[in-house]
Amino acid sequence: MTRHRGGLRRLLDLWGFVPGFAVATEPVRFASRDGVSLVADYLPGPASERDAVPALVLAHGFAGHRRKPTYAYLAERLSEVSAVLAVDLRGHGSSGGVSTFGLLEALDVAAAVAWLRRRGHRWVGVIGASMGATAALRAAAGGPPAALDAVCVISAPATWAPPPSAAMRQLTRVATVAWYRRAYGAVTRVRIAPRAWPAQGPGEPVAPVAVVASVAPTPLLIVHGDDDHYFGPEHAQRLLAAARPPVRLWPEAAGFGHAEDGFTPAFADRLLGAVAVVYRSGVWPPACRPVDAEQPRSAA
Repeated sequence: MTRHRGGLRRLLDLWGFVPGFAVATEPVRFASRDGVSLVADYLPGPASERDAVPALVLAHGFAGHRRKPTYAYLAERLSEVSAVLAVDLRGHGSSGGVSTFGLLEALDVAAAVAWLRRRGHRWVGVIGASMGATAALRAAAGGPPAALDAVCVISAPATWAPPPSAAMRQLTRVATVAWYRRAYGAVTRVRIAPRAWPAQGPGEPVAPVAVVASVAPTPLLIVHGDDDHYFGPEHAQRLLAAARPPVRLWPEAAGFGHAEDGFTPAFADRLLGAVAVVYRSGVWPPACRPVDAEQPRSAA
C-alpha cells in the first residue's frame, strides 16, 4: 500500500512552505467565462516553435495548487516534451473564486485551454487529477468537438453517491455541512462555495459517468490506482464502460494511491511517453505497469 504523507507534511505542501517549481516559469493571469480571476505558471517546453510540441493544461485536485511540490514536479517533467500551463483552480492557491469540487472548475480548464490557443499552440490537451479530472471531463464534454486534442484523467470519480470510503465521507461533510466546511477551509486555506453541489436526485451533482461519453471523439486516458482510498478501481471501470472510443484505461498497481500520491518518477516517465504517442498518433498507448512501485518525490 502507498505510504501516504502525514497530515503536517500535507499542510506544509498546501500552505506553500515546501518549495514548488525548481525551474523558471512565467506567471500568467486570465479569467474564466464567469469572471473568476485565475493564476497559472507557464512552462514553454522544449522547443521555441509553439506548433512543434504539444501543450498541456495541468489541473490539480481538491486542496492542491499549481506550486504544490507533487504538481510542480509533474509539470516540470511534462515540460520535457510539452508546453505546460499549471493553473490554480478557483478557490485554490492564488486564484479567485470559490471551489465547487470540479463543477464550475470546468470553466477554469476551458479558460486555460483558450489561453494556450491564444499563445499560439495548435495542439492542446488536459491532464487532470481527482477534482481536476472531474473538471477536465466536464470541460471536454461541454465544449465543441475540436476544443481539445487529448484528455487524461487521474483518479477520477465516476459518481459521488453513495460515499463508500472514509475519505469520501469526510469530503462529503466538507461539501454539505456548513461548520465543517468553514473549519476545513480555515485549516487548508481553500475557499469553498456554500452550495458547491447543486442537487440532482438525492443531493448529488451531475456525475462524471453521465458526461464521459461526450468526451469523444477526443482521445481519453483513464488512470486509476487499485488502492485509491477515495475512489476504488470500480470508478475507473464505470467510466470506461460509459465512455466512447477512443479511450484507454491504465490500472495502476498497489502503491499508486490517489492522484498526486502516485506522481512518482516512474509514472512521470510513462506519462511523458504517452503524451508523445497521443500527440503523434491521436491515440493514447496501452497500459504499461511499472515493475516496482516508487514513492512520490515529496513523500516524507
